[in-house]
Amino acid sequence: MQVEVGWNGERKERGMRPHDRANEMLEEAESRLGRGEISRRQFIRLTTAFGVTLAAPGFLAACDVGDDAAETPTATGSADGGEPTGSVRFLSAENFWADWDPYQANALSQFRLNKQIYDYLLDFPTGDLSKPEPMLATSTEQIDERTWEFKLREGVVFHDGAAFTGEDVKASIERASGATDVEVVHAGSWVPTTVEVVDDLTVRLKTERPFGPLFSALFNTQIVSAADLAGKAASLKNQPNGTGPWRLVANEPTRKVMDANMDYWAGPPRIKEMIWEFVQDPQTRLSALQAGQAQAIDRVPPEHLEIIESSDDLMLASVTGIENVNLWWRPGRFELRDTSPEFRKAVAWSIDRAALTENLVLGQSAVADSFVPAGALYYEPQSPAYTFDPDQAKELLTAAGVPDGGPEFELWVASGFLPRAEQVVQSITDSMRQVGLKPKIITTDIAGMVDDIFSDDGTGAMYHISWASSGDPNGALAQLIGPGGVWSDKDKRVHSLLADGAAETDPDRRGQIYSELQQHLWEQTPHIPLYYSDFTIGHTKKLVDLRVLPNQFETYFYPASIQE
Repeated sequence: MQVEVGWNGERKERGMRPHDRANEMLEEAESRLGRGEISRRQFIRLTTAFGVTLAAPGFLAACDVGDDAAETPTATGSADGGEPTGSVRFLSAENFWADWDPYQANALSQFRLNKQIYDYLLDFPTGDLSKPEPMLATSTEQIDERTWEFKLREGVVFHDGAAFTGEDVKASIERASGATDVEVVHAGSWVPTTVEVVDDLTVRLKTERPFGPLFSALFNTQIVSAADLAGKAASLKNQPNGTGPWRLVANEPTRKVMDANMDYWAGPPRIKEMIWEFVQDPQTRLSALQAGQAQAIDRVPPEHLEIIESSDDLMLASVTGIENVNLWWRPGRFELRDTSPEFRKAVAWSIDRAALTENLVLGQSAVADSFVPAGALYYEPQSPAYTFDPDQAKELLTAAGVPDGGPEFELWVASGFLPRAEQVVQSITDSMRQVGLKPKIITTDIAGMVDDIFSDDGTGAMYHISWASSGDPNGALAQLIGPGGVWSDKDKRVHSLLADGAAETDPDRRGQIYSELQQHLWEQTPHIPLYYSDFTIGHTKKLVDLRVLPNQFETYFYPASIQE
């Protein structure tokens, strides 16, 4: 039997009458608006995205929509249908170390840039990872355990003026998923998937095997022009051509300038110009925000929280990121770590992680108690807690054959990226030395750290660095086996459980698999989870409707605006 799977995950038999489906979606949108989960503008955008007409004047009046009721439903960008205005300068703590080559980057900074330039088949605008919503796809229907049909949005054009069709979806998904002979990084969080173009606005995705995290993978896969992928792939490294709300007009190593896309299918953005700029020093970022030279900054450190909160002109948007900050061991660089589980556990017992979150990181940070971050699907807290216990650590070092703590190893930290990273690592090394361990701190920037991690002649054994994900364990744990395998111990059980979790489509069974995997990783301690990140954006109060979500540290400026 064919079933239709709604964007909220509900399964329905085919044949549901269109007006019944429309009414159901309108009721859900009304409920979310009433609970304060979406704004009035988002309500209009959501209902029109599903083709639901706003023929409910009584409801609109009851919710005091006011002037928003007169807003053109299809133009959720510029509220009055006029020209976008203003410029937003956003200062990023992470440099732009990846280029625009489609599906070759796993940099968080690149995902956040892509979100402004490209569109995706679906979106998670509320942050609820179990409820995808339409974007370039307007509906989906599951045909069998490996086949999904998507209806596509009509009237969408790329920045170069070419019409968006099913051929673009085919080229994008097949390239990103590893179904072509072009090797791409994104394939590590996919299974090979072929796409049948039924017509210009209908496609069928067929995965090589059942694939549970399909919607999460689609959320991370920007839709690129088929013509570009076929004939201009090299040029896309420097000049992206998306269907999103902004076009790239300047591409410098530390500065990206975007101009409003007046042909955007959901209406032009309200902001005319977006400037993304890498500024490593957090004090410089804050000073620029205070002086009005920047309208938003990210990775606000704890010492700046009160300054921004007490300002009449500034405000904070804070969430606990779906991100583990770990001490990542680089397999092959420190033999004792590679060969001794007792040594790895001794390291885990040598760190006071609660003190890190309570005294240093602060904000919305929380002690990590799993390799799957809190907020992700199927997350389960693990035990023991690996609190700071010098006696336990020393006992395990003796069992590992190194009662003196073993040889020296390099612990790398990037300055200016993760809040208070240097103080965190100094605190960690102080407690490690109490049990005899011999870490040597190497301080660099994020680019230098990335170079050392991936270099064949790198010298770091351990790195204080984070890994963010969209919230599905398949993506959250993909780094344990790839891409490139730099963090992998080639643990067969890890590989097997990750493969089983990805291939399982039943949510309950997926949960059981990831429960077993989290327990195994916690027992083996291939790396040391420290805390779930505080993710705080500071911005001017004049910048309204900015979307800040924990999945992939999303900072989305559509349909935000600058209000004078």
